[in-house]
Amino acid sequence: MIGGTAALVIAAVWIFVVNQIGFERREAIESAIRQNVNQVIALDHYVSRTLETADIAINFVGTQYAGLLNGKAGPRPVATIDNFASRSLAFSGINLIDARGNLVATSVVPRPGPINVADTPLFQQHRRDPDTRLWVSPPMRSHFLQGWFVLLSRRLDNPDGSFAGVAGVQIRPSLLTNFLRDAALRETDLVSIIGFDGITRARREGSIESFGQDLRGRLVMRMQAAHPNGTYLGPSSLDQLVRYFSHRRLPDYKLFVTSGVSRETILRPVRFRARSYIASATVITLMTMLAAWLLLRDIKRRNLREAEMQSANDRLSEAQRVAQIGDWRFDSASGEILWSDALCAMYERAAGDGRIDKADLARLYGDGGRDTIGNALDRARTTGERQECELVARLPSGQVSHRHIVAVPRFDRAGHFIGVHGTDQDISPRKLLESLQEQVTHLSRLDAMSAVASTLAHELNQPLAAASNYLSGAIRVAPPAPPLLAEALNAAGDQIRYAGEIIRRARETLSRRRAGVEATSLPTAVARATELVEGANPALAGAIARALSADCDLVLADRVHLQQVLVNLLRNAWEACPGDSTRITVTSVCAGDQVEVSVADNGSGIPEDTGNVFSPLISSKTEGLGLGLSISRTLIEAMGGRIWVAETGPTGTVVRFTLPRADR
Repeated sequence: MIGGTAALVIAAVWIFVVNQIGFERREAIESAIRQNVNQVIALDHYVSRTLETADIAINFVGTQYAGLLNGKAGPRPVATIDNFASRSLAFSGINLIDARGNLVATSVVPRPGPINVADTPLFQQHRRDPDTRLWVSPPMRSHFLQGWFVLLSRRLDNPDGSFAGVAGVQIRPSLLTNFLRDAALRETDLVSIIGFDGITRARREGSIESFGQDLRGRLVMRMQAAHPNGTYLGPSSLDQLVRYFSHRRLPDYKLFVTSGVSRETILRPVRFRARSYIASATVITLMTMLAAWLLLRDIKRRNLREAEMQSANDRLSEAQRVAQIGDWRFDSASGEILWSDALCAMYERAAGDGRIDKADLARLYGDGGRDTIGNALDRARTTGERQECELVARLPSGQVSHRHIVAVPRFDRAGHFIGVHGTDQDISPRKLLESLQEQVTHLSRLDAMSAVASTLAHELNQPLAAASNYLSGAIRVAPPAPPLLAEALNAAGDQIRYAGEIIRRARETLSRRRAGVEATSLPTAVARATELVEGANPALAGAIARALSADCDLVLADRVHLQQVLVNLLRNAWEACPGDSTRITVTSVCAGDQVEVSVADNGSGIPEDTGNVFSPLISSKTEGLGLGLSISRTLIEAMGGRIWVAETGPTGTVVRFTLPRADR
């Protein structure tokens, strides 16, 4: 039996080690792939936003300086481009070239002299190709600036569709990977922006930036052609290091982004732990075999050890009885409790008056304490184990004393219970010290939190009050403003007061005052949230309709939290609706002791594969973090309600939540 048990233990240990190593390997790979996918999505968004910004600047320059494209032939002075786009730190230069290839306007300072680029391949391509979408060139040396740049250019057409010229923005290749500059990239981590032509626009490996690599015909181009948005394992085209790659295509710009992490880097910790697991399993195997051998050897000595242990228990019990300051004894035959003279003195009793009955115990400890001692004696009798308890005794002088009582059962050689030896210790000083320590700790925490709250309130309220005063003074001193400007100034003042309200709520949270739900006007909260959303999005003016029941206009809610939930729902509804025909309706109805509020829109609905939109980090928006509805659910449930998606589809979405009625 011992040998079989040892074999089972050894087999179980090795099975666990093998499974654990495999599990950690899979987890490490899956975690690296998830991180890689998230990083390539972030890079996709960053590059797209950068190119969209450049595209907007090109369109603006092409429109603002369109008159320069149809001027007379021959050399002309080069105009200076000076607008918001030219002052962007992201753009190294903005240029406008007419249909003859002449540079007619530039943001480069100092301005270059007459330049003609009609013979360059990029200009010839724009002249031949009627496509007016943004073109992202491979890195090339600039005619106007020193160094290598990526040229973002667009063909410009005349109203009749004929070629009018080219507008372009020059950016450094490193700009396309700038958002990863402060990221904790490992030395072997790799991100790239690559064109469909196989030329790398920008590349970052660890902290090293590069560009211009020719990857035509390489594995990365073949995998991109087969799976535009996917993940694969393979060697890098340049250093042959095996990596897990994830890539995403940007079809509008004929680019794709890719991110790779070294397989060796992610599996190195797993291999290290695997060696430790194997070493531990080996040690356990040897120890199990040794334990089995020792157990088999010691079975023959069992009777001798049991006799020695019994003798040791007798000596230990006697030592515990005589070593304590106060001791007592319970005789199972007579049922009496006998105190020593020292213990009698501690309880203000005369020496020799140590015969204690149940009435004496009740006077000292009360009925509950008497029962506690009785239960301890019973447990000692039935279990044969040491029992401990703490009691509060009131001495004849009126003094209160905290006692720690230990009860050790006694048995004869035949194993029959014969009584209990016990000790009784005064622990009043220790209890007093513990109480004082708890009070000091509690007061220290309160003092620290109060100092933090006061400091924050003082430091933040002063600049907010000053901003509010400056704004009020500006409204009074300035001449009558147009209605839209006056409305914007008033809205700014409301936002300052709203920030002050948040600070006040933070102070209430740290103070002893009770803050929370109260009777709140639902129509006022809806109106306030509507004003905030319309103020941030003027195009929404008049698009939000309200149909609120007058029978249940008061709800139990936190006013600021209710307003935050409504702003989240209205903003989501606006973002889901078509731009020119947005219709958002806020309604409320009475439902017993609850008020049911609905926010309905005429948008495209929530995609079926989105999942639970109220879970954190779940969003149907490409740029959303997925926290708005999760926070809204937390706030509504904290106020005693619930929130859910009632309807969704191609004709719109309805989100409902409930709150308790104040009059119920």
